[in-house]
Amino acid sequence: MTFDWTTFALQLVNVLVLLAILHRLLFRRVAAIIAERRALTAAELDAARKARAEAEADSARARAEAEATAADRRGLLDKAQAEAAVQRAKLLEAARTEAARIIADGQAALTRQQAASAQHVLSIALDLASSIAARALAAQPPTVAGYLDRLDQALAAMAPGPRAALLGAGDLRLVLAGPLTAADRQAALDLLHRHGAAPEITTDPALIAGVELTSASGSLRNSLRHDLESIAKAMTLERSPL
Repeated sequence: MTFDWTTFALQLVNVLVLLAILHRLLFRRVAAIIAERRALTAAELDAARKARAEAEADSARARAEAEATAADRRGLLDKAQAEAAVQRAKLLEAARTEAARIIADGQAALTRQQAASAQHVLSIALDLASSIAARALAAQPPTVAGYLDRLDQALAAMAPGPRAALLGAGDLRLVLAGPLTAADRQAALDLLHRHGAAPEITTDPALIAGVELTSASGSLRNSLRHDLESIAKAMTLERSPL
């Protein structure tokens, strides 16, 4: 087999022409399409990077705004809590002051009421004492003889049994408010002798005035002290509410 250079040359020319046609018609168009695709892809990548950057920026701004809003909210909340604490302290202090004032007013009113009550009680006591003294003094005999007459009348008015028990019991004493004159002493002894008694005569200033006959079985009271006690008891009962 022989090599045909002419055929080879024609075929090489055909290949070169084909390559030239392909380069002109296909490769440039493909290159342009590829370049266009690369440019479009690059643009899309740039847009994506830009969008991503904008999204990150928006996210950062949103976080910053959220943090600022939270900080503002915390600040407002702290301020509100501080104001509420101050207001609560003011209200508590005002309540304490008002309570102290009410207590002080109550204590002052109670003191005034107690003073008025004490003055009223004192006035009643003085009035009662004055009335008791006036009644008791009005009923007193002017002399020891008058008290002895009252004692004689009291003994005479007693039933025989109680009188005998009083005079016949031991430790019979005639008690007087003060020393007697010889005449009054003799009159007292004569009075009791008539009733069959011979008492011991003693003195007790607490009687104030008058005479009392006492023995182991009882006593027959006939003195200013006894009258004062009796009148005081009666007047107390009269003034006591039902």
